[in-house]
Amino acid sequence: MSSPIDLTGDLDIQIPSWILEDWLPIRNKSVFHLFAFNQYPANKTHYTKPKDFVPMLHGDHIPFFKPATLPHFSIPVNPSVSKTYQDAIRSAQHPVNSITLVPHPGNGGPVMLPVWIFEYWREMELALSYLEKWKGVMKWLQSYSELPATAGHCHKLMTALSFFPWSGNNVAVKDIACVLSGSSSDESYLASLHIDHMIGRISEWHGDLHGQVASRRHVFMTVDVLATIIAFYGTKPAPSKVGNHFWGCLMVIENQIVNGEVDSVCGICHLPGHWTSVVFDIQQGHILYGDSLNHTIPSEEHKAFTQWIQRLNTRSRRNMDDNPISIHPLPTSFQNDSISCGLLALNALSHHYLNQPLLSPNKISLACARMEIALDLLSGNTVCPTVLNMQYFNLA
Repeated sequence: MSSPIDLTGDLDIQIPSWILEDWLPIRNKSVFHLFAFNQYPANKTHYTKPKDFVPMLHGDHIPFFKPATLPHFSIPVNPSVSKTYQDAIRSAQHPVNSITLVPHPGNGGPVMLPVWIFEYWREMELALSYLEKWKGVMKWLQSYSELPATAGHCHKLMTALSFFPWSGNNVAVKDIACVLSGSSSDESYLASLHIDHMIGRISEWHGDLHGQVASRRHVFMTVDVLATIIAFYGTKPAPSKVGNHFWGCLMVIENQIVNGEVDSVCGICHLPGHWTSVVFDIQQGHILYGDSLNHTIPSEEHKAFTQWIQRLNTRSRRNMDDNPISIHPLPTSFQNDSISCGLLALNALSHHYLNQPLLSPNKISLACARMEIALDLLSGNTVCPTVLNMQYFNLA
């Protein structure tokens, strides 16, 4: 029986050391290392999935394999080809050290390759995907590098990226590259990870500004915890509370409010394709809601938020009149594009809690805001003195 191919295992176990050292982009080197590496396979090829794998799996090693030929072996167009081969290798009754791949007619003849080729191709595709992301980032940064208002941010980012590994924290690579894009595409929207990260930072800055004791009376919710209010207090059937982590988090906050330990609660609300901001003023018993599209609060969120406040009032035994829970506007800049709602929602909370100016929705200010988020993310993933002392937004 052959050893299983473990795609989550260490590459130095799966791929020969001389291939790792000379024929793959080196992990933990900086982002710019990818731009200096030119040994990527040139294209992709359609390979067939054989009905009988027996003649395609070989116990023999390939003698005198020439690594210089690696860039000329095309990656399979269909990822399932690699998977079916690896499944067959796992099931083989003998050790497999090489395989035969057969291209579709018109794409060349059969090729015999070492079995580690699948891991090699996987690493190459990963590197190529991030290379394309960083190309987009560099092009975006270049467009701002000569402008006085953004040149300093660009310089800090380029310095930080020279310390930042292209791999080793692939999630962070994707998230940072996503922030540094101004195109009107889904990849340019802030994700919940970015929102939660910055909510945490606003909470920290609030503590620095007002002191930890005073700051503890204000709760900054993550996206998922705020969404739990909508899930359990809205009009739709509620999920089970049993084992629900976010329901447990919400109960902790509710108990703090009932015990008189909280003055306000805030968060960023995720609507379909849009971010908005909300502040629950516990002392005044009303809600502040901000939307960069200048829309009123949707009925589902309105129902859930007001029901939640009413429940808190009941649990706290407060003597409230029969008037409905009032909703007031939370000062928010209005967007003039399709992708800046997350930035403006975060800024609305910074304005409310940190007394920062509302962010101007012009292209330069929004670009600076994106760069500041990216720098803050980078500061947690690299040792770079230029990005370790980020302060809260100070953009007029």
